[in-house]
Amino acid sequence: MNLPFFIAKRYFISKKERSYIHLVSIVSQFGIAVGTAALILVLSVFNGFEDLVLNMYNVFDPHLKVTSKEGKNFNQEKCLEIISTQNGIDIVSSVLEEKVLLEYNSRQYIATIKGVDQNFNRLTNFDSILISGDYISNYTNDQVAVIGRGIAYYLSMNISSVFDKLSIYLPNREIKNFLQMDGAFKRSSLLPVGIFGVQQEIDSEYIITPITFVQNLINKSNTASALEIKLHDVEDMLEVQRSLRNKLGEKYLVSNRFEQQEFLYKILNTEKLVVFLILLFIIIISAFNIVGSITILIIDKKNDIKSLVNLGLHKDSIKNIFFYKSMLGVISGSLIGLLTGFFLALLQQKFGLITMGEGSFVIDSYPVIILFKDMVIVQLVVVFIGLLASWLPSRIILGKYMSN
Repeated sequence: MNLPFFIAKRYFISKKERSYIHLVSIVSQFGIAVGTAALILVLSVFNGFEDLVLNMYNVFDPHLKVTSKEGKNFNQEKCLEIISTQNGIDIVSSVLEEKVLLEYNSRQYIATIKGVDQNFNRLTNFDSILISGDYISNYTNDQVAVIGRGIAYYLSMNISSVFDKLSIYLPNREIKNFLQMDGAFKRSSLLPVGIFGVQQEIDSEYIITPITFVQNLINKSNTASALEIKLHDVEDMLEVQRSLRNKLGEKYLVSNRFEQQEFLYKILNTEKLVVFLILLFIIIISAFNIVGSITILIIDKKNDIKSLVNLGLHKDSIKNIFFYKSMLGVISGSLIGLLTGFFLALLQQKFGLITMGEGSFVIDSYPVIILFKDMVIVQLVVVFIGLLASWLPSRIILGKYMSN
């Protein structure tokens, strides 16, 4: 039998402790439980917001994107031949992007025109983000476009039975003297047939049109600025990326979904880390209650300590008694907090008890995603802090007390 642990357990569950010692012990456990529950809840909410934001971007971003390192545009034939030999690829879509000046009913706006092929709708499920109108594949003419909601708002554009032409101006790179305005811009027109909405940054930048229209505008057929790839299984993304990098060589850049929105991922992870550290600091402050409770217990049990020393119990074993007793409180408090945080997060996930308030048009309640790894990390960190807080009084304070 482990005698120090047995005595520590008796101290932990004993009902004969003085009220103030029992109260301090309960307060320390309560502080650990509240801190642990808060960490679980906040991390789960951040997971929910992260998933919400990334899903909004991922509607528009492919699993993998192939671009050229040596120039903005490239001939896509050779690249498509190599990609066709790669396993795990479901859909490949060719896109061609150019910065253009838009003019609609005397209003002007600088945007990115994105020419896409017939596979783009299958790659992104674009129909799901159409707010009004139709997708470009419903028309045989290539001079049609779907406009981002932000651009449509700025240009005061409405999709109705009578359409007004959208003028497109693109700098003419074929002329040598840009000081002459004649021929400085290539001009064409598009028919707006739909409005899409994904996320403000995307809605205010892109218009979608057939890739043949953009190729004709720049006089370069079979040209693309990127090849966007959808995989059969997103779990294979990094493996397929490495394989394509080896096959395509150094002339091409293969970026995965995380690298396409690298800055966004860094912001989300940084915010989550900062909040985690703030709550962790609160738990560290709560750990001082552990030091206080075990110090008071040592003073209260001075007669028991003397009796155990007289009975021949080693000093290290006596120190372990108070260390085990404190750790029992830490573990029980962290487990209570873990379960409380988990069930509160689960209730929010299932029933949306806490709403976002009026004016929220994306979601009605706070999103929550519970990750097992977060629960494990929180439990390990809290137990580690409790271990340090328990070791200090049981080793240092009790050591000085017994030496006197």
